[in-house]
Amino acid sequence: MSVVVRHPDGQLQLITKGADNVMLERLAAASNPAAEQAALQPLLASTSAHLNEMSKAGYRTLVVASKALQQQDYDAWASRYKEACASLVDRNGRVAAVCEEIERDLVLLGATAVEDKLQDGVPESIAALSAAGIKVWVLTGDKMETAISIGHTARLLHQQMAVIKVREADLLVTSSSSSSS
Repeated sequence: MSVVVRHPDGQLQLITKGADNVMLERLAAASNPAAEQAALQPLLASTSAHLNEMSKAGYRTLVVASKALQQQDYDAWASRYKEACASLVDRNGRVAAVCEEIERDLVLLGATAVEDKLQDGVPESIAALSAAGIKVWVLTGDKMETAISIGHTARLLHQQMAVIKVREADLLVTSSSSSSS
């Protein structure tokens, strides 16, 4: 999610926040070698470390980044955005594509973390379902570390349990190796 603000001096700035796996790819120099990345994104190493710590503690994390915009670039983008919003065909896809255009080459500002407490009775309810022999699955968009931490808090996972981790990258490797056979 992004917002464009105009500072009192007239300068335009895009400020955006989102999931770390998406936002870190959208940073300026994201595909550059580590040394160049460190020079352009001085907060990257420490923020990445903090994100891992916060995720392991079960916090929900977001990354915040920004970039300065030139008026003519913004005007051209705003025109494309307005056109996408008015589209009668694949409006959501077109709006997302136009938004992604502007949400590139960002400068990392930092990250946020919030504790997303479970509602009262959730751990007990999950434990009762499990004790009754009912299978419980979790499908989440959270970071793996956050999901595991919440799983323990909710009594869905326990120390003696085997946890099977499936990541999209694992599926892509498996499908590409089987299709090349």
